[in-house]
Amino acid sequence: MKICFLGCGNIAQAIINGLLQSGILSSDIACIERNEQRVESLKMQNLKIIELESLASMDFDLIMLAVKPKDALSAEQSISKLAPKANTLSLVAGIGIEKYSRPNAIVRAMPNTACAFRKGVTALYAEDQNSSAFKTANNLFSKVGHVLALQNEDEMHRFTSIIGSGQAFLFKVLNIYLQELEKIAITNEAAAKSMFQDFISSLSDSFSQEQNFESLINKIKSPGGTTQAGLESLEKNNLDKILQDAFQAAEDRSIEISNEQ
Repeated sequence: MKICFLGCGNIAQAIINGLLQSGILSSDIACIERNEQRVESLKMQNLKIIELESLASMDFDLIMLAVKPKDALSAEQSISKLAPKANTLSLVAGIGIEKYSRPNAIVRAMPNTACAFRKGVTALYAEDQNSSAFKTANNLFSKVGHVLALQNEDEMHRFTSIIGSGQAFLFKVLNIYLQELEKIAITNEAAAKSMFQDFISSLSDSFSQEQNFESLINKIKSPGGTTQAGLESLEKNNLDKILQDAFQAAEDRSIEISNEQ
């Protein structure tokens, strides 16, 4: 599988890292990137750095469009002119397939940065989900985690808010936990971070054994205890609504980005 990334920001780099771990050869990944600092980092991974014009003479199974939304449509037009037969996959948030010059040739993907650890969750959408491009994209993202094929492109906005942006929301919450732990372990910051790493890991282990949050909560809390008091405080302060509002704000912004193009 030969892949070219047009733009190599955070999400592209996460996918590249996961693909390399999966066994994809660095020689099979090409990058088009203008940022000199990123170029040096990509070279250290033995990735090929090419110019945009090289697309006219090179064959790739997928060209991954990973630029900023404001640059996406012009970049896709360049791909269309230079490599009219290429399969193009858009990693750009908020821009619907119909906005591109060749909607039938576009696959949309919304992955998250967990792809770097081969634990990503990626939503895929194409008008023709039986196409070779869609099957290639599905195969590629299966190498770096889980794939969810969407039947309706509008669902991409909600997926973006929950999975794409949602990681950052959880990191924000977990950072509060870490700060509180560091207040207790003030003399040993390294130990606090090590403890916290196991604390987070244990949450995943618990969920893998029993995939029911209410049951997991009930195993920790006791009537009239400290956990019960904390949970009541969270309910009183509408934790559910706070997170739901964050999801809605991210979804609304995704829709705004689409309408701005």
